[in-house]
Order: sequence, then structure tokens, then C-alpha cells
Amino acid sequence: MSLFGRLEELAVPEILHVVSWGEKTGSLTLTRGRAEGVVVFRRGRIVHAASNSPREALGTILVCRKFVTEETLMRAVEEQQRSASGRCLGAVLIAMGALSAKTLETAVRQQIEQVMAEFFLWESGHFRFEPVELPERSALDLESSDILVERGFNTEQVVLEVVKRVDDARRREEDHAAASRRSVPRPSGDARPQPLPRPTPRPGAGDLETILAGLQSPALRGEAVLTILRHARGLVRRGVVFAPTHRGLAGIGQFGVEIAGTSADERVCELLIPLDQPSVLADVTAKRGSYRGMLPLSFWDDFLVAQLGGGRPREIVVVPAVAGADVVAVLYGDNLPGDRPIGPLASLEAAVAEACARYVVPRRAPGPRAPLRTVSS
Repeated sequence: MSLFGRLEELAVPEILHVVSWGEKTGSLTLTRGRAEGVVVFRRGRIVHAASNSPREALGTILVCRKFVTEETLMRAVEEQQRSASGRCLGAVLIAMGALSAKTLETAVRQQIEQVMAEFFLWESGHFRFEPVELPERSALDLESSDILVERGFNTEQVVLEVVKRVDDARRREEDHAAASRRSVPRPSGDARPQPLPRPTPRPGAGDLETILAGLQSPALRGEAVLTILRHARGLVRRGVVFAPTHRGLAGIGQFGVEIAGTSADERVCELLIPLDQPSVLADVTAKRGSYRGMLPLSFWDDFLVAQLGGGRPREIVVVPAVAGADVVAVLYGDNLPGDRPIGPLASLEAAVAEACARYVVPRRAPGPRAPLRTVSS
């Protein structure tokens, strides 16, 4: 069964329901302007999801969610690089006794849900489902366990969780708008939909490696995020690292954030700051240059500090992490609680640049695709 159409006519959750109900095996490609994503299914269950926005690697999720320590991740990466068998990162951590299969499953599912949340916000675009024969042990470009790839995740359960995640994010925005007596800024809307061309056969369209090769996105490895956070601790009292996605800047890690009655890690991982609305984070991302000074007066800047526990910092710093042509992360920092001045930025900017050079996997150059097994964390 092949299926194609517009997202204006069939929303992403409805498409997923069709594939799940029919227990189909294949790939669902979603496109919206320059944004593109792929969801891979085995017998109606999701085994992989990716987009061409900078991706958060599994090691980043494991450390930032406190599933493993920074030291454990580094040992696992070294073991993975020494291994001649090319074992995935998840399998290495399980063999070390540092991670249970259940915890790995939780982390991988979070990774998939983060990507899927991008697609659920698309109100326009095109979709195409194509049957793909997957071997029982697929050579997907994954860092998890082959068992998870073989079994996959219940699509209906993933849909429910992503819908809840998106709804909760919107509720927090509306609550902040009500408290500040403002309305949530929204983009003016999508451009008029273009005529949908009938798909033409593509060389290797039924080959999964060919499909995934089209998604050229830089990978933000765990070591990069940890390096940025470690150096930022010497400059500011609290900091948050964001990763750019097609739906906005998503929080992925923090230090020093204290929020009464809730987990700071969970709150940060639920943060999303739009890139198409005014904010200091969006401005730094667009200009690819650091900012240091007062927090601007905008809805999304106020929303950011409110979600981090409230208060208005005397001074903030925002530093982009740039790899090639891509901004792969953005660091926000301030000295709340307190008003100690922020020191010079030169050493932090140098550390961020070095982290990008050493630990960010760049976009693949066009041409023959290398083996899909990866050693990144």
C-alpha cells in the first residue's frame, strides 16, 4: 500500500492510525517547506523517527535525564569505539551494567516522541507512505538496542503521549498569557498550499538506507552538551541548553535551575521557544552571535524565565553553538537567584566552539552513504 497527500487533508495522528491499524511495514515521509521527517514502521509499530533538524543524540538524553552519569557515558563511548563488533551505545551500556533494558527503552521512546512532536504541529505539508521490506535485524542508524529496533513501539500509545506533550506545552503558554494579561503570539499562518505533484518512482525508494540518507542533519552528541554545561558553570549560576528543531528551540539540559514542586530536568525538557517569534534566543539563533545584557521585554523571554522558576535576572548571556552552516545548540545563562555580574564570555565561547568541532557529527556530504552503524553518543 502506497499513500500520499496533503497534511491539510489528513493530519499526522490520523495517518499514524491508518498505518498502525493496517499493521503496515514501511516509511512515512513528511515534508513542509525545507523541513522533512521520516517515521519507520514494522508491522504497524514505530521503530525509528528522524527529521533533518539538528538531532539530540541518545547519550545526551541519557545524561540530561539522569539515566547515567557523565563519567559512565564517556566510558561507554570509549568502549564502543574500541569494540570491533560495532555495538550500539545502548547495548554497550547494558553490557556494562550501567543501564537496564527498560530504562534504555524509556530513553529511546523519549527520543522518538521528541521528533514526533515536531510533526504534530505541522498544519500543512505533504506526506507519503511507502512499503519497505525490513530485515528482522535492521541496520538502522540507531544507538539503541537491536531488540528495540526489532520490537518497536506501540504507535497508538506514542500518539497519545505526544498529543499530551503538545497539549501540556500549549496549556503552559496559555497560563502564562493569562497571568501576564497578554495573548500568546502565533505565526500569521502557513502559505497557500501548492499543488500536490503525483509522486514519481525514485531509485532505491524501497531501500531503507536510501530513504534515511536523505535526512542530512547534524547530530548533537552527548559530549558536546556536557562540555558546554561544564564550562558554563564557571560563568553563571544557572544555565539551559536548547536544541533547534523545526518547531522551535527545545530544552535538552540544565544546571542550577530550581523550581518548587517539580523536577527542573523535566520542566526544561518540556520548554519550547518558537523561532518565528521575537525572543533573545531566536535572535541569537538567526544572527549566530552571542548576546550579553538585559533580558528583552517580549512574551517569549518572559515565558522562559517564568518556566525556570520566575524572577527577572539583572543580566543574561546567550551563546550559539555553530557547526558549519548550522546552529546546533543555544546556551542561556543567568545568575538568579542573586545579581552577581556575569564575567567575560571569551573562554565560554571558545569552549562552545571546541565542543562543536570535536563532538558534533556534521551533515553528511552528498554521495555514497557510509555504513549506518554509528559510534556517536
